[in-house]
Amino acid sequence: MAKNQNNSKLYPRLLVGASLVGLVASFWQAAERVHMLKYPAQELSCNLSPVVDCGGVLGDKLAAVFGPPNALIGVVVFSLLLAFGLQRLSGGSWTSVVQKVVVGLSTIILLFSLWFFWVSLYVLGKICIFCVFIWAASVPIGIYGAQDFLNTIKKPQGIVKWKRDLLNQHAFTAVLLLYGVMIALFFIKFQDYYFG
Repeated sequence: MAKNQNNSKLYPRLLVGASLVGLVASFWQAAERVHMLKYPAQELSCNLSPVVDCGGVLGDKLAAVFGPPNALIGVVVFSLLLAFGLQRLSGGSWTSVVQKVVVGLSTIILLFSLWFFWVSLYVLGKICIFCVFIWAASVPIGIYGAQDFLNTIKKPQGIVKWKRDLLNQHAFTAVLLLYGVMIALFFIKFQDYYFG
């Protein structure tokens, strides 16, 4: 019981902190994109190297895959997650509908971040520094969001119980493992630049 109480306090704090990181990064990325559109001849301040090249990423059509810039979608999703996290952190509780909305948004932001990580590495061949912060925020939001949701299911059976127990025991390990895989893929992809 004490473990669940600790988790119930940990998750809202994590959700607020990670959402705040994602929101600031998304907002800053959106501001850089506006600057790029207003002054197309100027270098962006976040163009740090041939690999970390915000202009190359933000100028691609995949940086606005649904029409509006991905950064604006991030601003909306992270703002919602931040609001829900603050509400729960202040002692409020979530209805089952809100719980499903939060886990849905958490899953969407994680999957979208993983997809854009793949796009950045293997399609664009460069990354945006703000994306790194968004990816870093999305991983724990997605994994701990799934754990929190599974813990609300009463009398889980079969695969649901197995997933819940697995995440209750290894959520932190899953976050570290996913970070490790992403870092390894990054350095493998750009090994010629960093080690060549």
